[in-house]
Amino acid sequence: MSKELEQNAQDQDQERRRYFRIEDEVGLLVTPISPADEAAAIAGFDDEEGHASLMNELRALRDAHLPQRRSLEYKFPTVAAYMRMVEKQIDLLAAAVGDENGYPAAPDTPVNLSAQGLSYEAQEPLEMDSLVEVRLTIFPDRCGIKALGRIVRCEGDEGCGDTAVEFTHLRDADREAIIRHVHLLQRLRLQANTEKAFE
Repeated sequence: MSKELEQNAQDQDQERRRYFRIEDEVGLLVTPISPADEAAAIAGFDDEEGHASLMNELRALRDAHLPQRRSLEYKFPTVAAYMRMVEKQIDLLAAAVGDENGYPAAPDTPVNLSAQGLSYEAQEPLEMDSLVEVRLTIFPDRCGIKALGRIVRCEGDEGCGDTAVEFTHLRDADREAIIRHVHLLQRLRLQANTEKAFE
């Protein structure tokens, strides 16, 4: 297979991964942005360096060095065990920083989640095609994710009920965190269903 075909296959796989969806309970804060403030919100998001959660950036760095980590575990298991303990401490600190940055602290909102967006039952009226800021915490890892999105569905008798947000601005590390989370939940639920079938 040529490099170009291989790259195309990887791109298609990456695109498919973005659309995998799962029902979950998350911490969610959706803040409407007025039309007059949209340009400033988008510019601020693009300029902001820290809007991917610290934990997601750390995990992206960790994943980038998996071969070295596996080599370390094979050659120096004691050092690798110590490194895992240090990583857990860093994750705890990153979670604490996320709590201080205004991310929801409890999984209190049922959602249908993918790396493209989410749907949920909104308590407040939202305008179709309006821009919103989304602060999302996924559990049990307590990963905080910040995104901008557009309201693409808003159904309900009064204001909004069943509401869908399509992400328009989301950092790669945050997108990968959502994809990883969705795949993990899918795998765990499939395993649970398989075990149940054999009982």
